[in-house]
Amino acid sequence: MKIEKNLSRQQELELKKELKLLNEAIVDLKANMMDKETELQNISEENEMLRLEISKRDMDKGKTNDKVAARLHEARVAKREAIVKLGLAMEEANKNNRRAARVTEQLEVVQTANSEMEAKLRRLKMQSDQWHKAAEVATSMLSAGNNGKFMERTGSLDSNYNLVKGKVSSPYAEDRDEDLLKKKNGNMLKKIGVLWMKPRK
Repeated sequence: MKIEKNLSRQQELELKKELKLLNEAIVDLKANMMDKETELQNISEENEMLRLEISKRDMDKGKTNDKVAARLHEARVAKREAIVKLGLAMEEANKNNRRAARVTEQLEVVQTANSEMEAKLRRLKMQSDQWHKAAEVATSMLSAGNNGKFMERTGSLDSNYNLVKGKVSSPYAEDRDEDLLKKKNGNMLKKIGVLWMKPRK
């Protein structure tokens, strides 16, 4: 599960990095588009100036008109090229916008999956802690029961003499005590089993 979590974290970081690069590319494309628009405006203004120059030429129209016509043609060609480049830049910007939207969606999916995995890990840790505490309680109670039984038996190794009452007890008393202890431990284990079987939320 740790490996899955690390992979999800790595995927999330890669998607964030890719999204950052896409956003930077979009900013560059927008700046490029603004430059192209400025260039197109300048070309349009130059064309207008050329038209005014042609209209004002009344003398020596031969060579002068040829030069002006050539410049006007070059300006028109440059304008068409600028329009084509602007269209390509806009298309590329739209592609990057769509790609950035997809990466953002994937990033949200990964973040949601990571949140769910972290919540599941917290629930499992809580459940493990509860089981561990239950096991410690069971071990402590069982150890206490066994120690009590041992102390009672070592009160007299050679006889059934009861130190508290000062009487001789029956040889079967220890067997009855042992049966009671087994029943008590059995009930305790059943309760712990029920605790383990309860569903954790």
